[in-house]
Amino acid sequence: MAESKTSSDVGIVGLLGILIGGACVLVALVGVLNTAFDLHLALSVYGTSTPLPKHWGEVAGLAAAGVLIMALTVFGGFVRRKFNEAKGKPLLRAGILFGALALLVMAGRGLQIVALTMTYGSMLAYYATDGDLDDVKSELAGKPDRAALDEAVGRAAQYNNAPALALLLEAGADMRETTRPEAHRRCALVGRSYEFIKTAIDHGIKPDACPRGETAVWEAVQFGKSDDEAAKNVTLLASAGWSASATPDYDKRSPKKIAAEKKWSKTLNALGGVE
Repeated sequence: MAESKTSSDVGIVGLLGILIGGACVLVALVGVLNTAFDLHLALSVYGTSTPLPKHWGEVAGLAAAGVLIMALTVFGGFVRRKFNEAKGKPLLRAGILFGALALLVMAGRGLQIVALTMTYGSMLAYYATDGDLDDVKSELAGKPDRAALDEAVGRAAQYNNAPALALLLEAGADMRETTRPEAHRRCALVGRSYEFIKTAIDHGIKPDACPRGETAVWEAVQFGKSDDEAAKNVTLLASAGWSASATPDYDKRSPKKIAAEKKWSKTLNALGGVE
């Protein structure tokens, strides 16, 4: 009687898992329409309104979660049945549990890779943030395409990962971002650390090969954390051909004027003196 009750309880739990997972997938399917046609749909329950997914990343994530819940529910039921059938066979039961655990670990790693790829664009881009350089080398050995290289350079820039940038540039990457829409292209060395900028320049990056990077010197002065840092970056950028007078549209103060306002004498010397 107790065994029957236990089986019934587990069956109910399994049914709930499948229903929850199925509901996630169903909402994700509606989210596809919501995203594709910009419908701004929402789920209303008892006076509360919850917007449905309206970005492809949200849709994919919700669908993956639903599939995972259903898969784990079915897999858990299968393992339980096999475990019960192996009653009186401790070695077989141990093997079933070990095999189930191994499959879960592999599935977890697979899901991790999917999640990281969705977030960063590729595993190469993920490792280029602050990951192990051996992992970067391993991904580069697979001959990634131009889009993956562009994404990885951008991620390396976010973390000022100069060693990773060196590996990427040596593998054929650049800073032109040709795989991105022209309006979204931006020079990845602008606003970065001295080591990152130097790595880029040492690998042949010039102003004409770095879109929307003409104000690199201005940004080095405006957003520099210290006089020493700004002076080093200004000297490095100017020696590679970057303009010491270019300014953005929203602020027409020259780099020299900004340095003078900050009373940064070393930066002013690097820029060629006070206006």
